[in-house]
Amino acid sequence: MASRRAEENLAGDLAAPLCTWTPCATPLQYHESVDKLPLFVFGPLAFAATLLLIATGIRSAIVKFRSRPTPEQLKATYDSYLRRLLHPQPDAVEKELGKLLPERLLRLYEDKSAIKVAGFQLEEPGSKRWWPKRWQVYCFEPLDLESLNESPYEEELGPGFCFATTGRGSWYWIAASDERAKDSPVIFLDYDGGRSHGKTVTNSLDEFLNLPRLSAQ
Repeated sequence: MASRRAEENLAGDLAAPLCTWTPCATPLQYHESVDKLPLFVFGPLAFAATLLLIATGIRSAIVKFRSRPTPEQLKATYDSYLRRLLHPQPDAVEKELGKLLPERLLRLYEDKSAIKVAGFQLEEPGSKRWWPKRWQVYCFEPLDLESLNESPYEEELGPGFCFATTGRGSWYWIAASDERAKDSPVIFLDYDGGRSHGKTVTNSLDEFLNLPRLSAQ
């Protein structure tokens, strides 16, 4: 009798499932966990990166704000520029160049009212009416060694002086020579990404100074 009961129990065990857990729910839970894994791993990294960008932007804004010149500093800079502009040093510049500057350039710096004019455009004669060619002039540069050393030097052009600037990394240049010339062409040195580098603006400084003028835009 006991043997028969043991056989029935063994048959029941064999007919029963090999495991008692429910596998149908487990794959869904597994995929949900896997789908959430990038959020758990990369979520904090993305949040940290966002905080870093915000902090960097705030820091840059603070630096720019702190580095912004005060009204007193701006006035001191302008006073220094004006003092240099109204007290040209042609002898020192010519000695450094080893050449002589044109007579017309020297007369420009002697004209105190003309040399102080700033912020204007020169319109090129004969340019198209609907798209006129205009040359921006931010200001005239002081005629001294500081301006000479801070201005670009073109090997192909040789010694000369950048007497005016656009304020955007470009200059108006005039050549110096062994003997003092009455006048000389004005060359545009374009370092602002334009296509006018090395172009002759006018055949003389006098012509350049007498081009039609418009206020700067």
